[in-house]
Amino acid sequence: MRRAELQKLTYNLDLAHQACEEGEALARERGLSGNPRLLATRADIHKTYNRFDDALECCDRADALCREQGSALLPGIANTRGNCFQNLGRYADALASFGEAQQRLASQGLPASPVITCNMGVVHHHSGRNEEALSSFAEAERMYMEQGLPVFPGIYLNRGNAQDLIGRHDEALESYARCERMFREQGLPVFPGIANCRGETLSLLGRYEEALAAFDESEQLYREQGLPAYPGIQSSRAAVYGKLGRYEDALDAYALAEEQFSEQGMAEQWNLYFQRAITMYEAGHREEAIDEAYRSIMICGKLGIVQPAFVKETLKDWMSPKPEKLLEEQIASQPLAVQPVPDNEKKHDVFICYRRDPGQTHSMLLQAHMELRRKQVFRDQDGLSSGRFEDGLREAIRYSRHMVILMTPEFLSRCCSDEDDVVRKEIATALHCGTHIIPVMMEGFAWPKPEELPEDIRAITGINAMSHSAEFYTAFIDKLLSWMGE
Repeated sequence: MRRAELQKLTYNLDLAHQACEEGEALARERGLSGNPRLLATRADIHKTYNRFDDALECCDRADALCREQGSALLPGIANTRGNCFQNLGRYADALASFGEAQQRLASQGLPASPVITCNMGVVHHHSGRNEEALSSFAEAERMYMEQGLPVFPGIYLNRGNAQDLIGRHDEALESYARCERMFREQGLPVFPGIANCRGETLSLLGRYEEALAAFDESEQLYREQGLPAYPGIQSSRAAVYGKLGRYEDALDAYALAEEQFSEQGMAEQWNLYFQRAITMYEAGHREEAIDEAYRSIMICGKLGIVQPAFVKETLKDWMSPKPEKLLEEQIASQPLAVQPVPDNEKKHDVFICYRRDPGQTHSMLLQAHMELRRKQVFRDQDGLSSGRFEDGLREAIRYSRHMVILMTPEFLSRCCSDEDDVVRKEIATALHCGTHIIPVMMEGFAWPKPEELPEDIRAITGINAMSHSAEFYTAFIDKLLSWMGE
């Protein structure tokens, strides 16, 4: 049992698995009921190999064995169960399991675990609550230091992932570098996924050759450590090949990713198929792209996944008889301005309109990517330093070419009940002065009936809107720019 735990900690997973088998065989020979800690180690190994159903079964058996033997339930089992749920997208179940793990520690008189706090941060990150995720990672780091323990390097990998999703890409690269350095300082094998994450950040920054080198490094580390390479490396590589115009290489990489997902027993990846569809469309293979998009939608149906609105909208755009007319239609949907401002007087390219809860993270990411595309962006937290807040906002809107409105759930509700609502005033100002409005419908947003809105912003319901996409963010940004006339 102890050999298995040590082999697992040093990523010698095959040897750890063999030690588990040996321990269970010895228990059977001696007529013992078994050791829950062996099952806990086995569950963790299954989790590492993405065999989540097997891992959850081991967790259940370990808990049952603890109860049979009258021993305390192992906190690590609840933690592993939470990790499995997180990987399966069952975020509420994951948070409940991590909470249970901390409760088991407390009931046994043990200090709270920084590892579990970090895991909670990962769930927040995958749920899109990245500011909460960063707070959890900072708390976990503090707990390690307070308990006199070496800080687990994976905290900085997770921190980098969260920083990426709020547009703080340079900080993310620093976090990944620190993570690698700490693995080496602690004498541990460097986790291969770090290089993959670095590659994805570099690709977001348009540093494509560096991204490809990072993907190569990640695959090499997986091979050296005897682990199956994460198939997402190939799909990320394929997307970069597409951006470089290396379409044949991209299609080969997508095919290899599809093969690896299947070999590792993972579900069909609808998002891989749609990303491949985007690459095909950009390569000029319109009919093949449409077929692949339909395939993606069929897989969503098979897996019981609600089809993302962005996917359906993109397919509709591709099937339009005159795609070049889409921008004209969006512009034509804008209401007539009362007091337009000439374009040569504009100071900003984009004004971002959002509600801080829950839109702040999305606004930061959008700002970062607009600035990467060399756009002058106005976002209230960064753009106003002095003077009357409302006057500053009004001037910024008047002198912006475009207003992108991040329409989160219940976004317009406050506009109806509060005539002094800042968002209502921002939209009314844009409608009055003719700033080009692009409504972006976030997940969970639903339009009210026009008559339910105040008269000064009612016209917004007639403006052509687009859907947000976190899964295909680069494609989302490309479409947004096309609606700006780029």
